[in-house]
Amino acid sequence: MSKPATSSRDNTLVIVDRLNEMTKLDTLFKDLYLQRARTLLSGIFSNGSYIQYKENSAQLPYVKQQLRVSVERSDWKRSSDLTERLRQLQTRVAAGSQFAKLAESIYERAADVTIDQFSTGMNIFAGVTTESLLGRRAEAINILQTLERTDPEKKEFYARRAADFKRLSIVTSDMVAEDKDARADASQLQQAALSALDSGDLSKLDQMIANFATKGETKETKKEQVDTEPLQAAGVGDDLIYNFTEQTLAVARELGLRPVRTQSRRHFAYLIPHGWQPSFRKDEVKQWSKEKLSRMTYPENTTDGAREAIDFFLLNPFVNSGGTRYRVCLAAEDLLLEDFAEPDPKGEVESKLLDRLKLNSRWGLSRVEIENALLEHGSEVLRELQLDNEAFRLIAIPADIYTHLGAQQGWGQKEMWTHYDGYRVLEGGKLQALGGGDKRFGGTHDVVSFSADYASTKLFARFAVVQRKRMMDWQH
Repeated sequence: MSKPATSSRDNTLVIVDRLNEMTKLDTLFKDLYLQRARTLLSGIFSNGSYIQYKENSAQLPYVKQQLRVSVERSDWKRSSDLTERLRQLQTRVAAGSQFAKLAESIYERAADVTIDQFSTGMNIFAGVTTESLLGRRAEAINILQTLERTDPEKKEFYARRAADFKRLSIVTSDMVAEDKDARADASQLQQAALSALDSGDLSKLDQMIANFATKGETKETKKEQVDTEPLQAAGVGDDLIYNFTEQTLAVARELGLRPVRTQSRRHFAYLIPHGWQPSFRKDEVKQWSKEKLSRMTYPENTTDGAREAIDFFLLNPFVNSGGTRYRVCLAAEDLLLEDFAEPDPKGEVESKLLDRLKLNSRWGLSRVEIENALLEHGSEVLRELQLDNEAFRLIAIPADIYTHLGAQQGWGQKEMWTHYDGYRVLEGGKLQALGGGDKRFGGTHDVVSFSADYASTKLFARFAVVQRKRMMDWQH
């Protein structure tokens, strides 16, 4: 290979490696970084080449053993053939080994959902302190600015992502301790204090507690008013209104998707401040919050099942398939949805969308299989719909959409579970996929979690095209 060709190849590999790093730092857009990385890497070491490399590597010990047996038997003709075969395998494996580790990340482990360490409170599951987040934010900005220069075809995308990281505010324990008037929400202040505690710096924690105390305690007489005032509704965000074009709607009908505009549920906004916080890891704090929720007033038509589901989502940490913190979307939003009736057990609902995703059935799929299919083919579906894949994403139906629309659609009346987009986060950062909807356990308010590789004939897949904005935490 000539020097210019070698240089070009090496530069491409550097770009792919940086894209791979960004999948860990900017998880909501991981799919877009991976798609770009696959496009670039395929010209050097395609997915087919990687599969062949793995097969050759697996054959090496077997051929060596065969050669040893042939020599011991003095079968020189076979020994000669096996020696040549071994030489060829070693040459091929050696040629691919320089790309293998990177190729594994890009081709094979791409569907693994990574927790967004910048999402509110989620850094604790990655063992990352708030102080460390400052360095990681700087690292992300540096990589994105480098990609702007080295991969000009996508420079506008990199520039937008870099701008988001520059706007990202991170409150550390040092910042809180130094500035008594620092404005930060309760979760950020609490997270900074917990970081000081976890690091063992009790003097810093004392200083922070003293600073918090000077701000004064919130009067209980005003608490109920604050919980229901419009100020709290600001946490809901703007309505996600989007008018799909006629061209998009025509293709959507062909694929079995229907446009839906959900109703605003801002009357539940007063519950937002009671959502999961890092301190909930302590059983006594979580129990205190649970008891507090039990005394709250809900709209009069709220069923016991609905209250249990609300408590479940408030008291536990969740991420969506983009790795960002999952919260129920209470704003009105426009999306494209597979809204067909739930089939009888093992009954198939055929659609062109299922064909586009290269899935043979909606039943018995593991979440890993679903995430792989969406990663491999989701962008192709969005292109067909003439939708920007930076603004939209094809995912399994979100739990709050299923619950919100389930009653009017007649869902939740069968003994079956539907895959929900998102994961419950357990201690240590382990993820369990979400599902629900079985009539035996609450119907539309039923929620369960299970291993991402778990597959059952009672598990069913239904998909939706949503705006990426519903999946955002700190992103703009």
